[in-house]
Amino acid sequence: IGAGIGMIMGFIMYIVVFVYGAMVMRSVMEEKTTRIVEVMISSVRPFHLMLGKIIGVGAVGLTQVAVWAILIPSLMFIVQVVFGIDTAQFSAMEPGAEIDPDDMEQMMALGLREIQNINWWLIFPLFVIYFLGGYFMYSSFFAAVGASMSDDLGEGQSLTLPIVIPVILALYIMMAAVQAPNSSLAVWSSIFPLFSPIVMPARLAFNPPAWEILVSVVLLIATSVSFVWLSGRIYRVGILMYGKKVTLKEFGKWMFRKM
Repeated sequence: IGAGIGMIMGFIMYIVVFVYGAMVMRSVMEEKTTRIVEVMISSVRPFHLMLGKIIGVGAVGLTQVAVWAILIPSLMFIVQVVFGIDTAQFSAMEPGAEIDPDDMEQMMALGLREIQNINWWLIFPLFVIYFLGGYFMYSSFFAAVGASMSDDLGEGQSLTLPIVIPVILALYIMMAAVQAPNSSLAVWSSIFPLFSPIVMPARLAFNPPAWEILVSVVLLIATSVSFVWLSGRIYRVGILMYGKKVTLKEFGKWMFRKM
């Protein structure tokens, strides 16, 4: 049960980073190519414009997470009512007790009991924190890439590569972490800010130590704030620059350019 929940939460974070990050990038690029941003930039600062777009798309993602949070317990309740399963009568059974493969009702009851015993009141708030931290961290760079691109999507492939590689690595580490949640690879990857939004949610069902969660959350928040600030400095230069192919080296220059 813990492995299944961990895999689902890890994959949700993986999909969120790519789907919503790409939505932010395409939206920024569309505003730039249609010159709409030139009108908006006259009444709002570039950083506020970028942050507003990230928050708007992130609100859509949080709405979906809220729907899932309501839907999952509702489905569990419906299953118990429809099939007449009473998980209380199996509470005294040992987790390692032998189960008759033909007794599907008993197996379903045991599975539902294990799901109910998981500390959802801790998992859901932490999932939202990792959702927001990972989303802001990666989407800010997607917004910066979108601001530096023209209408040619091919230009963004080299620029998005440094964003994509950590996400893909985190996905593979997450799969290993579900099999061995207390291994050194799983522990340190769940603390490292670029990997923690995907790896740590996959470990939450296995009750990791409180200090690991605390250190991971603090580092993630600090890194997200820093990345949003750096991306804002790239965004303010790239959003009004046309007709020039941008490289990663120029990104570094834009971060410290005075306007």
